[in-house]
Amino acid sequence: MNLCLTCRRRIRTCVCDHLKPFETETRYLILMHPMEHKKEKVGTGRFTHLILKNSRIFVGINFDQDKDFQSALCDPDYETFLLYPGDDALEIENGFAERRPSRPLQIIVIDGTWPCAKKMMKLTTTLHETPRLSFTPGKTSEFKIKHQPMEGCLSTVESIYQVIRGLNAAGIEKTGAKEENLMEVFRKTVEQQIECAKEPGDGYRKKPFSLPEERKTSKKWSKRLLFFRGL
Repeated sequence: MNLCLTCRRRIRTCVCDHLKPFETETRYLILMHPMEHKKEKVGTGRFTHLILKNSRIFVGINFDQDKDFQSALCDPDYETFLLYPGDDALEIENGFAERRPSRPLQIIVIDGTWPCAKKMMKLTTTLHETPRLSFTPGKTSEFKIKHQPMEGCLSTVESIYQVIRGLNAAGIEKTGAKEENLMEVFRKTVEQQIECAKEPGDGYRKKPFSLPEERKTSKKWSKRLLFFRGL
């Protein structure tokens, strides 16, 4: 078998030796779209889960009938937030300055393309009333092999990395920079795919690889509602 059963990547691009799992006070529930679950390339949600010991993955599109997820969502031992943009979202940078959580945090993260994430949000009605959490992107996505629909959009691993840094700054986490491993592994996987794309007959891409700044932004994104705002 030419596939690592742990990170689900091809043996030649396996990243298991680079993973440095660590504990967090916060629990992360990663809702992974089936398309992301099948990926054997970068799959940021999967290796993020492998690095974060206090995390769980749930695969699906509509999680209203997922008993395991619903049980975790309603766990009284945690104060739960959904990492998703919204007008009333609590900003990590300053939201916890006056409102300190009385219980450990539990953060739900949606792992899928932005259109897929929007659909998952729409169908999973139990998420509609879940308090939202957000952060101010302080960087441009380093996901060089994937075109982001708009400025400020980050991949799953980049988003969680920003969250952990924000929680450290707020004094809620004390990870001692262990979260840097998330970006180290992410950068490695991106560079691996760039190298694979250069090899003729590799089967990774049908067209030559181009840098984000060289790509044309699709006009549809200027007219498309990217995020789910509720009913």
